[in-house]
Amino acid sequence: MLRSVRVAVGFASLWFAAGVSAACSSNSGSHPSAFDPNATAGTAGTGTGTGGDKAGGLDIGTGAGTGTAGGSNTSGGNGGLTDACAAHLSTAMPIPLDMYIMLDISSSMLDATAAKTTKWAAVKTALESFLQDKSSAGLGVGLQYFPLEKPNAPTSCSTNADCGDSAPCFLKACSKYPSLYPCDVAADCVLNNTNYGPCQTLGQCSLDAGYVCPTLGKACGADDMGKDLGTCDTLVSSVCMNTESCDATVYATPASAIATLPGAAAGVLASIDAKTPAGATPTAPAISGAIQQASTWATAHPDHRVVVVLATDGLPTECTPTAIGSVAALAKAGVAATPSISTFVIGVFGQDDVLNGAPDNLNEIAQQGGTKTAFIVDTTKDVTAQFVTALDTIRGSHLACEFQVPQPSAGQTLDFGQVNVQYTNAGKSSVVYYVGNATACDATTGGWYYDVDPAKGTPTKIVACAASCSSFEAATEQASVGIALGCMTVVK
Repeated sequence: MLRSVRVAVGFASLWFAAGVSAACSSNSGSHPSAFDPNATAGTAGTGTGTGGDKAGGLDIGTGAGTGTAGGSNTSGGNGGLTDACAAHLSTAMPIPLDMYIMLDISSSMLDATAAKTTKWAAVKTALESFLQDKSSAGLGVGLQYFPLEKPNAPTSCSTNADCGDSAPCFLKACSKYPSLYPCDVAADCVLNNTNYGPCQTLGQCSLDAGYVCPTLGKACGADDMGKDLGTCDTLVSSVCMNTESCDATVYATPASAIATLPGAAAGVLASIDAKTPAGATPTAPAISGAIQQASTWATAHPDHRVVVVLATDGLPTECTPTAIGSVAALAKAGVAATPSISTFVIGVFGQDDVLNGAPDNLNEIAQQGGTKTAFIVDTTKDVTAQFVTALDTIRGSHLACEFQVPQPSAGQTLDFGQVNVQYTNAGKSSVVYYVGNATACDATTGGWYYDVDPAKGTPTKIVACAASCSSFEAATEQASVGIALGCMTVVK
């Protein structure tokens, strides 16, 4: 049955809700200047090597080896490179990470948590901590909110006619839905083949008109903070149910443009402080707009990794599509695009949301968005701490999978056919094979590739395949990744 529920200015959403030095640029003997990804591997070297040239915690063996012309040889030394040319190794430097945060400000963000504060207050505190954290220095952050209102949308109504194209007026709700679900006619209450009707006329609480109630003359009870809400009176004024903009380009325009921390922190925090949650949850245009902005920024900054962070306390309730599979498909399209944009998802959920399957639905968006699983924040625990942990994890996600292409020293030219990636863990070094492109990645052995084929353009990133990335992420603190220049690229 319905109970007194805050609607604020809009109706409640239901579901919540490391520098790299360049090396030799010339080629000789068995090192052709042209990069041939189809070259066959050289025969195994016979050198014994004694440690070799150490840099960045990685060890390239110096044992001599023999290999057929046009190939490469990886068996000397301590499992590192053994080519006729002495490679120069440096610690691989992660590329800069930029986040475009799409932050839910629907009215249910004003719901209380176990700590007797609102979700919104807890999330604001988490963002303040994260943006001012010294570990976030150098991170790029931009921000937009959802929902955003249509231009000139009515601020109040007493009939459907008052709302125009934002109709209907929020005067009724489905009586048997676990949370507040607006309706206008009985058919609106049939959801997923279940009838949550009837569609019941609402009242408003006498001591706080921001709360609606189901039975006239009955006591409204108390809010989540223990404040008495009075009795349920006739609803005099309400809000239009469809004031939210469904235009993705609106959400693609940032409230705070992407800029580098710590300098950007003050502007982002001022923007957040000026917001008060209200309205529904137009997730589809919010995701589409966020991916548009991230893609535009990534195109202008090809040497950066740009991701979307969707932070919400509910599932889509406004603007088509609302089906999770269709919304997740928007995130999947972002991953498949050029440049590829991943979508991370943070869900802030109470027990009712969990029972209604909200975490599983957000997990689908995250999976299709290329980030495996959503971060689920439990409102019965410390929301601020959980939200900060999620942001910290996202901030660290770029360290293991994408690296800067080394820049040559003055007067030298980088030969993309003489770049190798080497991974060291537990004192053992191994070469990570070059595979050419993402589709050639081996599900078991992994590999790496450039973001741009050197034969077609100038690469800006070295990208680890999923299997290699997983190994890097799971490694101990003593593990490291290095980039070696000066020896022919080892091709699988």
